[in-house]
Amino acid sequence: MSEYSVAISNLMGEDPAQNVESIKSAVIANLRSSDEAVRVESTDFFNHTYAPDLVLRWDGSKEERQVFLRTSTNPQYLREDIEVISERKAILMPLAPLRDHRHAEELGRESANARTLVADPDSLHAFSADRRERPVLGLLSRAVLQGGKGLVDQSRARSTSDAVGLGFAGAQRAEVDQTRGAVEAAESLLDPSHADQLTRLLHAVWLGSGASPASFPGATDIKPDLDSGGLKLLLEIAVAEDEEFWQRIGSGVSLANLCQIDMPASSANLQRLVRANLGRFKAKSCRVSGALAESEYGSEPRWFTHSGILGYATDRYRVLFSVGPISTMDFMEEIEDGTVDLPELLDRASEVGAVISELVIESAAGGQIDYTAPPLSLGTEVIIEDLRGALGQRSSVRSAVISLGPTRHIKCDLTKRAATGRTVAKIYLSEFMQSAIPLLRSLRRSEIGEMLRLFEEPPDASLRLRRETDDDTAE
Repeated sequence: MSEYSVAISNLMGEDPAQNVESIKSAVIANLRSSDEAVRVESTDFFNHTYAPDLVLRWDGSKEERQVFLRTSTNPQYLREDIEVISERKAILMPLAPLRDHRHAEELGRESANARTLVADPDSLHAFSADRRERPVLGLLSRAVLQGGKGLVDQSRARSTSDAVGLGFAGAQRAEVDQTRGAVEAAESLLDPSHADQLTRLLHAVWLGSGASPASFPGATDIKPDLDSGGLKLLLEIAVAEDEEFWQRIGSGVSLANLCQIDMPASSANLQRLVRANLGRFKAKSCRVSGALAESEYGSEPRWFTHSGILGYATDRYRVLFSVGPISTMDFMEEIEDGTVDLPELLDRASEVGAVISELVIESAAGGQIDYTAPPLSLGTEVIIEDLRGALGQRSSVRSAVISLGPTRHIKCDLTKRAATGRTVAKIYLSEFMQSAIPLLRSLRRSEIGEMLRLFEEPPDASLRLRRETDDDTAE
């Protein structure tokens, strides 16, 4: 028996207003047990024809759904209610299961056509009863609150949950029948947008298993990308450890999409996803600071996402990546000036094979020079020889431009320990890490080695070829 059933059975007061408050509190508790993220607003009405009793909302979402509580469990009366509120696509909630099943078929058909969900509180709770063992049911439970339709009793709730849970597991193994069962269950119970959300998650897992898109047992026009809710759920479920799975998932995920969700450094799946797609994910800018990783991870670098930013944290420093300009990372702690003398900068560049094409240097006397290396002579020796006489030994580098090819560059501002793609260009994470970060901060050889080991086995050689053809206007 659920908390709602216990609360309703214990209604003993003779005060109608107090009973109404107790009923609403019990319903709200049941709704929150179905979806911990839902915010429930109680109105001043109860069992009203036109005014809702509750309004459901979700942070970070425009979703809103009205709930109309009903003391009657007569299908005929509920059908009349649907006619009145059909345009609202609401939840019609009888406070107890239907006793009279005459006209239930008509009620189910009419409520589905009106995109109105008819379900008592215990039936809704049944969707999420097993979500700790099968986390995908958490997404289903929320989707039902946001876009469920038709008549749902506890039996249908359990059968749909079983179909979706088995379908998610089946998609990981590219099993057609179980995956099809989940797709059909979602399409029967949910409105098109929420059914699409669940189907796209199944589709992503299907592709991650290595199966072809054409063999997916569902709609053929599914978008390959995951929305933030589906991606967050996927990262929270330990699906697979192999890099190829996460590389395939990454084909439908952008860095902007990933940064819409907050994932802690403890997420093993986030580590796998980012590492498998360092040559696919693009950022506009990055910034280095002396902030440390959580001590529980020791010196092992960890990835995390927070407030629209992807972070890479070690025991000595961290790097933040953004799909926007450097200013999007202004919430970071104050960054110390990272200017260094010319020989030091060139040593850093030589250590990782970065090609410097431009420099802005300030002399000890305060003079400044903008330097552009000769087109065919980008070596360290040439730069030193050119600049030694002009500025002397005591000089500091304020900014440098790294050449990634004829038309692709990373501009490094050492005063802010930040780097960005020139103009509107976005840069692969692998390129920022291999070239820019070692220039912005002095790294130990072991730290450089740790970073370069991330690229020992590129997941897809075609990514390297693609980078060679990109230019500074690439998105």
